[in-house]
Amino acid sequence: MKITTLGLAMLFVGLAAGPVYAADGTLNFIGRVVNGACKLEGAGNNGVIDISMGDIPLSRLKNSQSGTGPAVGVDIRVKDCEKGTYYIVVDSPSPTATPENHVLALNDSGKPAGSVGILLTDRTGTPLGLDAHLDPQHDPRIEIPVDGGSGTFRLKAFYYTWDKAHVLPGDGNATARFTIIQE
Repeated sequence: MKITTLGLAMLFVGLAAGPVYAADGTLNFIGRVVNGACKLEGAGNNGVIDISMGDIPLSRLKNSQSGTGPAVGVDIRVKDCEKGTYYIVVDSPSPTATPENHVLALNDSGKPAGSVGILLTDRTGTPLGLDAHLDPQHDPRIEIPVDGGSGTFRLKAFYYTWDKAHVLPGDGNATARFTIIQE
């Protein structure tokens, strides 16, 4: 009887004790859900691509028939894209003094050059619109033939003056926001 009582007592103690906790921890999930079918190649996490325009003599802009400096290649590479057609759309302000709406305004920081902006064109020399609206007839596009593919938008940038008589030296920095759209 003592053995039966002892056995029952051990059974109740075992059931009442429950689990023993060995350690506590936390799972920290990190990531993003993005509305994009591609990744920018050669850009940091903030999506910035630096383009060096170099120094251009004022006389080059004044004496150029077109009012432009030398072309600077602008390659915007995308990777890990889904199959499809992709367009690049630019949304940036034009200088208030220019009669043209295809010229990027120079940044206000520092001492910007006077009567100068940056003309951004596709590879054929057609100026890009700066209104952020998709125009499949005119916006540069690339075709990605397979899922996981890559491609390059090949653009050109030029310093441009719309008023050769009043062009002034200064900083030539500009910022253009762009969006890549899959259709």
